[in-house]
Amino acid sequence: MSDTSAQVTIRRASVGDIPALARVWHDAWHSSHAEIDPDVAARRPIRFFDERIGTALPDCVVASVGGDVIGFASWEGNSIGQVFVLPAFHGHGIAAMVIGAAEDALHADGHRDICLYCRKGNARARAFYEKQGWAVVGEVDHDLGHMEGRKPVIVWRLEKTLA
Repeated sequence: MSDTSAQVTIRRASVGDIPALARVWHDAWHSSHAEIDPDVAARRPIRFFDERIGTALPDCVVASVGGDVIGFASWEGNSIGQVFVLPAFHGHGIAAMVIGAAEDALHADGHRDICLYCRKGNARARAFYEKQGWAVVGEVDHDLGHMEGRKPVIVWRLEKTLA
């Protein structure tokens, strides 16, 4: 475990976290997706994330260091919808901590078979999920929202069975 991960607190998100969650989502999404979808990235300012992150509460866990939110994972039903960590904290085990906390919450809610979707072409994220025990089971048509509408894309569907 890295020195940073030893200082991390994982907890449920609260309404007061919304501005920090929007910033994490914005910065991490742009870091990992702007090259894959530059046209969408140009239409996803911080306001886009700020207007949407509130819908993730209360099914959201945050990672914080010294009270500062540095990552989060959210879910709906049996599906993990978002896993993002500030780029400065990539490689410190934070994403594994938040996805693990989300999986624990899903398991506590009675879900055994869970899924998530990952943008096709995001090889780094796919490798991370596979390292966490997720398996790609196919490709699915999806769409990415932005300030002016939506763009059709292909995503990988990953699944995991919880013990």
